[in-house]
Formats: sequence, C-alpha cells, structure tokens
Amino acid sequence: MTQAMINRLTEKQRHLVDQAMALMDSFYDAEMELLIDEEQSDRHNTRSSAHYALGLLIRSGEGDQERAAGLLNKVMDLQFNVPDEIYHGTFRVSPQAALPPAGNYNWKEFAPGFAYFLSETTDKIGKRLGAALSREISQVLPDCDELTVRGYLQSAVDEVLPPVWKSYDPNWREFIASTFAVILEEFADVLPAELVSRMDESMKRAVSASIDRRLSDAVPMNSNIELMHIFIVHYYGHRFAREDWIRHAGQEAAAFLAAYAEFGSIAEFNTTTYYGVDLTVLGLWRTYGCSAAFREIGKTLERGMWSNIALFYNPVLENLSGPFSRAYEMEMTGHSSIGVFLYLALGAGYEHLAAPNCETTHDPLIALAGAAIPAELLPQFVSFGGSRRVEKQFRELCERDKPGENRNLCTAAAWIEERRMIGAMSGSRNTNGQMHPATIHWMDTNWKDAAGSSRYYLRLIRREQGKSWNSHLRGMIFEAEVEKDLLTATVRLDTEVPIEVLFEITGPGLAAARITPERWTLPGLGCSVSAAAPSPSIQLDEQGEKLEIIYLHRPEDGVQEMAFTLRLDPASE
Repeated sequence: MTQAMINRLTEKQRHLVDQAMALMDSFYDAEMELLIDEEQSDRHNTRSSAHYALGLLIRSGEGDQERAAGLLNKVMDLQFNVPDEIYHGTFRVSPQAALPPAGNYNWKEFAPGFAYFLSETTDKIGKRLGAALSREISQVLPDCDELTVRGYLQSAVDEVLPPVWKSYDPNWREFIASTFAVILEEFADVLPAELVSRMDESMKRAVSASIDRRLSDAVPMNSNIELMHIFIVHYYGHRFAREDWIRHAGQEAAAFLAAYAEFGSIAEFNTTTYYGVDLTVLGLWRTYGCSAAFREIGKTLERGMWSNIALFYNPVLENLSGPFSRAYEMEMTGHSSIGVFLYLALGAGYEHLAAPNCETTHDPLIALAGAAIPAELLPQFVSFGGSRRVEKQFRELCERDKPGENRNLCTAAAWIEERRMIGAMSGSRNTNGQMHPATIHWMDTNWKDAAGSSRYYLRLIRREQGKSWNSHLRGMIFEAEVEKDLLTATVRLDTEVPIEVLFEITGPGLAAARITPERWTLPGLGCSVSAAAPSPSIQLDEQGEKLEIIYLHRPEDGVQEMAFTLRLDPASE
C-alpha cells in the first residue's frame, strides 16, 4: 500500500484488504485478465474482477496498478452497448456466458410492470396450448404431457425475448458502477487518462440504463439494488454535472427514506445475505456522498438498519435470528458481510466473524467505507441481554407479482434465548425460495468441537420435487407464529407439480438423530411434532450434517393445507 493509504487505514481495515487480496490473488487468470469464479472454476466473474481491481489499487504493490488497469479494461470489454435492448449498460457476468437474444423486444414502449404481465400471459398461453397439443401429441409420444409442451413454449419464448437472470443480470450495472465510483474517486490520478475517460463513458451508459430500468419498473429493484441505484445516480450525477440525475437521486433517496419510516424497516428485512450489501452501500453513501443532505439520509438508514440487526442478533450464537425475508444460508458468516462490519466495530477477538466466504471480494469496498454501528448498540453485539420476544413489521417486495399488489405487510417475530432462537414470518406472499418463514437456531453444549460447542439450524423451505429450493414458485403461502418453546406453521398449496415441503436441519452428528412423525430428537434439541400433513420421508446426507424431513404435496390431491406445530423441550441452562 502507498504510505498515504497505510496512514489512512486502520489495522483492522488493512487486515480485511490483505485477507481479501490473498484470496483474489489465487483466483487471478493472467491470460484472461479476470478473476476465475470461486464457485464455477470453468468461468470468470466480472463483478469480482472489479472488486479485485479496487483491492490492487489499494495495495499498490509492484505491478498492481498495471494489473488493475488490465482488469478494468477487460470488464468494460464485457459491457453491453446496445441502447435498444433491456440489458444495455449492464455487464456480462462472465465471458463464458451465452449472449442474450436481441432485436425482438421494444421494451421501452411498454408500461411499467409489463414484465409481470408478459410472464403471466405466457403462462396462460402455455396452459391452453399445452392442454390442446398434449392430447394430440400424446398419441404419438406418450411421454409428452402438458407440462412438457409448456416447457417447449417457454424455451421458445426465451430464445426470442431476453429472460432476466437466465440470459443477463441487470444488477451487474449497479454493482460494478458502485465499485467504479470508488475507484474513480480514490485512484483516478494514478490511472492512465485514457482508462479514466473510458470508465467515465462506461458509467454514462450504465447509469442512464439503470435510470431507464428504475422508471420502467421492467425488472423491479429490491432494497440492496435500489440503494446502489440511488448512490450511483447521485455520485455520477455530480461527477458529470447532470442536474437531472442529481434530482432523480434526491427524489429516490427521499422516497426510500419515507418508505423506511413507516415501520423503521426495509423490504429485504432481517436478511444476513442482503444486509451485508445494504451496509456496504450505505457506507458508500456516508463516505462518498456529494452533499450533506444525501449523506444524512444514508446515516439515518444505516443507524436504523443496525438497530434492526441488534434487535434480532444473539451474541452467544453470533447470528441473526430468523425469520429471513431473503437468505441463502442460516449461518451469518456463510453468505454475508455482516460479520466483517462487526469485526471492524468490535476489533480483536472477532476476526473469525470476518473469515473468508463467497462475499469476501467485497471487503476492499467495506474497508474503505468502514463501519458505523451506533455506540449505544455495541453492548448488544458483545453480551447477551436476556431472553426476549421481538417483533417487527415490514413491507416486502414480491419481484414477480403485479405492480401495486406486490408490497405485502409482513410481520417477523422471534423468541431469542441465550442458546436458542425461534423465528416465524406471517403475511408474506413472496414466491422466492429465499424467504425462510420458520427457523430455529440452537447450540448443543454437550458437543465439543474446535470452538467448544456446535451450532445447528432448522428452516422450513419448499422445492419442486427433485429440484432446488432457490427458485420462484407460485401457489404456496406460508404463515408462521412463534412463542416460547413453540413454533407453528401453516402451508397452503395450490400447485400443478409435486412440491416437497421440508424441514432442513444442518449441523454435526445428525446421524444420531431419532425422527418419528410425532417426535424429533436432535443433538441439543428435542421437540414434539403435530403435523396435519402426509407421512414424511427422511433423508440424511453422507456426512451426517444435513437432515431433511420431507412432506410431499401431490397436485392430484387438489388444494391442500399442511399444518405443523413444534413444541420444543425447554432449553437447558
């Protein structure tokens, strides 16, 4: 690092940068001038490559600036420059990714929310076409049923109209533009002038396209993307002296603050995964905001977010209690940067919370933005303050529902004890599998691992039979409630395909678990079960660390409702 940067960064910030750079150095592909994707070794990742470029510029060792310039140019080579397409200005997630279809979609001519209606219309056409054709085709091809025909139709549509998430990722605009903002603000004077000029032109495309996306509502923005959108429009509006952009960002920031003020919460509520991104971006608001008013809104949101985190946080389990409006994992350090912020705030002894994970490439951004946990909240992250029931309301965003009817009022509630937490969600109508409506975290003090104890997680999820839980599925509504030692959940199902409703339990030594329809005996946790549901099947992975209790819904049985009551044995002190 340069002496100026060394003087500026604290020891904790330097630790984060050094740790992240050690990881990213190992994934650098000199021939491609990009980072190899950590989870898919046959692909490269443009977003993490931008993060790596920032880290190189912070480190500023021999050859680092030249390597950063190569990365930045390669990332910009992969930006879409197609003004008439819905994916204009975003970046290919990888050079290995297939190109989306082009030339068939005058998306700017449609009204807000058209993507929802297009999806619904395609589905309705598919049902009618599938029903009609399957009767004829099945005489020749017995295995070709209605769902197969509908699948062919959807594949044909996807070959003509660019399917979001499948053929392009619109969020890469906001992610990469946020990283470029920090690079331009901090390091423009050490980069070649022609590279800075190219970055500016790239950002003009990205930001104008992000504004088009926001105004069209073609692909709705959930909280973390909305915060990034506001930041980049504000920052580049000032950089390029675009009064219209500055005005748009101000209006969007005020609207976000007003929505937050209703319940003191945001749409992506109590989410380990996305809170980490939110805190990173709000740190950018605080550090790189170009006006006092903008920075103050960011600080208000940041303080409120930390208040909500503290409300659901348990320093003994070192985790947020569920329920989660959106999450990949139950473990806070698994797919989240929250632990990185806690390490910055709490210091020595908390390095383990910032251990490398799939979000570590963001750490150079976090190091520069820093942590701003209100001082009065810090004790809640250090010592357990007593058992409690907590409850908070929020308005979710259902990204694939009808505009005007996609902001449902939800209640997240939890019972938090020193070594056990139970979470329950009511009111949600989200089709996203990342919504975890019923959860339990606990610790088994009798199991001694390297840390002296073991942690376990239970979550209620659903999946199409034989497929992943991380998908959008319609026809299911979850309602859950929580009290001390009690978790209840009702699942209403109206689907056309078999659905597995399951309790997934994760932790060591689960081979010793004893599961019957009426009683679950798990390491460190026992509970009586009352289930108005089909008889369950049990699956245990080879390592004995993931157990699934599966209740199968068959559509031929008609509309069904499953109900579960879990009465937990009192926690031992």
